[in-house]
Amino acid sequence: MGFSSELCSPQGHGAVQQMQEAELRLLEGMRKWMAQRVKSDREYAGLLHHMSLQDSGGRGISPNSPISQSWAEITSQTEGLSRLLRQHAEDLNSGPLSKLGLLIRERQQLRKTYSEQWQQLQQELSKTHNQDIEKLKSQYRVLARDSAQARRKYQEASKGHLLCRLCLPSLISRGSGPPSRGGH
Repeated sequence: MGFSSELCSPQGHGAVQQMQEAELRLLEGMRKWMAQRVKSDREYAGLLHHMSLQDSGGRGISPNSPISQSWAEITSQTEGLSRLLRQHAEDLNSGPLSKLGLLIRERQQLRKTYSEQWQQLQQELSKTHNQDIEKLKSQYRVLARDSAQARRKYQEASKGHLLCRLCLPSLISRGSGPPSRGGH
């Protein structure tokens, strides 16, 4: 028995359905994780942007001082990181997360189609099986009736032959022997 023939059984159908359910659960988990990642990256990017707008390090210090320049670089790098994270979150949302959503819908439709087709095939198989059984029952009834008629004809023919055998000895004993064949 091969792989494909094992899938034709109800156990095989159940195994395929379990596999489809497991795939969908995994894909849903991935989608939720990625959605949470997008949300977290957006929030973190917003917080970094807000931090870069605060100018708490540059007050009271000359703009040409090394400390002021270092602070400006930190805020600039923080703003750059904020933009990068925001862009990454948008790319993740519009790319893989969107495609994952499409894949999930496709898999759900595939699961539904598979179940519907399995159901239809089972109904057709049952219908065909029942029709075959009814056809065989009908043939059996016809053959049984023909057999009964043949038996009756045989018994009637056997009775006539048996009567001849029973009558022949009594005819012989009366002296009227069997009919002659030669015509004398």
